[in-house]
Amino acid sequence: MTFSHLPSEELPQIKQTNVNGKRHYETPSGTFISITTLLSSQTPEGILEWRKSVGEDVANYVMRAAASRGNSVHDMIESYLSNKPMDNLTTDYGVLAAGLFNLMVPILDRIDNVRVLEKGIYSERLGIAGRTDCIAEFDGKLSTIDFKTASKQRDEINENYLIQATFYSLAWEELTGQKIDQIAIITGTEDGHASVKVDTPTKYVKRLETIVEEYKKDFGI
Repeated sequence: MTFSHLPSEELPQIKQTNVNGKRHYETPSGTFISITTLLSSQTPEGILEWRKSVGEDVANYVMRAAASRGNSVHDMIESYLSNKPMDNLTTDYGVLAAGLFNLMVPILDRIDNVRVLEKGIYSERLGIAGRTDCIAEFDGKLSTIDFKTASKQRDEINENYLIQATFYSLAWEELTGQKIDQIAIITGTEDGHASVKVDTPTKYVKRLETIVEEYKKDFGI
């Protein structure tokens, strides 16, 4: 599979920084909080209960392992979509990460006409910034595409993923004038499943704006 890449206009560079221990980004329009940091305060109740049941030490260990797994899969996906050679995946990334990537390949092959990969973008209107995994066409529609890994398949997707992807859609349109038609969350799980959740970003705009308003009110911004 060879993926086409369409030239996109040069976007302003943003730089990650910390403000009071929280991830922010320096942009040409100001220093904005990271979307992932903003949404961390919206942790689902189920995850909070799990952390309480297993204890903070175990929970932190599991989260670090999950982050490492996710980073490896992201690296493979970026190389794959960039048409780079994909040799020795198990040696370079480990059996688990390589297995998750291979599960996701049939869904990844529905991507084409890539605009950007792992690109920092921001919204001056919302005062938020972040790094989008991918802006490309998915099943022929211009989409914000995020790549996720998990230990097992779940019936319900974490709504924060959809809100985050919605932010990238709004930021992309604000910076480029290109309207995003859909959001797609592609997930590979350790229990042997790969899935994609396709949705409409307009469904989550109000929730995103409410979270931003609450954050600004809490911190007097």
